[in-house]
Amino acid sequence: MKLYEYQGKELFRQYGLPTPKGVVVKSLDNLEEQLQSLGFPVVVKSQVLTGGRGKAGGVLFADNVAEVRAAGSKLLGSVLKDCTVDALLVEEKVAVVEEYYLSITVDRASRMPLVMFSRSGGMDIEEVAKTRPEAIAKVTVDPQMGVRGFHCEMLAKVGGVTDPGIKKELAKVVKTLYNLYYQKDATLVEVNPLMLLTDGTLIAADAKVDIDDSAVYRHADIRAMEEAVPVAPLVKEARDTGFLYIDVDETGTVGVISNGSGMIMSCIDWIARQGGQVTCALDLGGGATADRVAEGIKIVLKNSRVKSLLISIFGGITRCDEIAGGVLKAVTENDFGVPIVTRLEGTNKEKGLQILSEADSKKIIVAASLPEAADKVLKAQQ
Repeated sequence: MKLYEYQGKELFRQYGLPTPKGVVVKSLDNLEEQLQSLGFPVVVKSQVLTGGRGKAGGVLFADNVAEVRAAGSKLLGSVLKDCTVDALLVEEKVAVVEEYYLSITVDRASRMPLVMFSRSGGMDIEEVAKTRPEAIAKVTVDPQMGVRGFHCEMLAKVGGVTDPGIKKELAKVVKTLYNLYYQKDATLVEVNPLMLLTDGTLIAADAKVDIDDSAVYRHADIRAMEEAVPVAPLVKEARDTGFLYIDVDETGTVGVISNGSGMIMSCIDWIARQGGQVTCALDLGGGATADRVAEGIKIVLKNSRVKSLLISIFGGITRCDEIAGGVLKAVTENDFGVPIVTRLEGTNKEKGLQILSEADSKKIIVAASLPEAADKVLKAQQ
């Protein structure tokens, strides 16, 4: 579950991490009254669950109420990167000395939380990682131990922070964010930028928080926030049809259909190893019929980012011939134009492979193993 910036900052403040003074604006009615607690100038930020809003024109500046109204008229109701702007976060602009980057996420290799810090904040951290990887300090944290002083010391040293006061502030923020990450069952907590102010304190100028969907029920405050988070159309359509649809990465180009979360994660991992990125995944569940498979394929291919589709099935109660029949049904009844790589194992595998081999379609590609399927699904885009 992705949180809006203003929701993430609510959590930050709960845990004692300062944020700029601000108010959430959902209507321009009584705007002066809504803004009376703020000083000018301010930053007017569109609240959308996507990155790159600044480059897309979703962040504006204002020196008075009239300019906020003009910005609000432009932004509220507009569409930024397929997301409708229903709310704005209006915050006081702060005097900044330096902008840092700080995040905590899961490290696949070590299977532990990974803390990343860089003095190159306020920009695309992926670009920094490509061009100047040495500018990003990384430490993994044993969950049984938590963040200790030596973790913070290592981040500061590798990140190039030498001032004792700033190092102390950074350590405090790292420990605060880790507590939030751990206690709220987050999968990502990111601050970009983490601003160093003239008085030597650090303040979170942005907030990106993702909560594990399976753990939302454990947190009453997160459940309350869930009502404000819109359900994506494809997620809703899949849910209404009895499937689980997951948006994985908006920069990805591969769709995945499988049966079971473990199988889906294996597909994502293998595609990543081959240098690709999955954009979405759909879990068929058990015992899927050909009609259900075809319906699942139609849902995934409604995602315009999908340039090729990988279907990987290990059949138990799910029969491989039904999977193959569903693939054939989807291809013959629709004009997708997207190659579908299929890998089958288990019940009625031979029948399934025969159905696919007899299909008169260049869009259907068969793979004998998951590594081969991951390779083919990426090559099919070329």
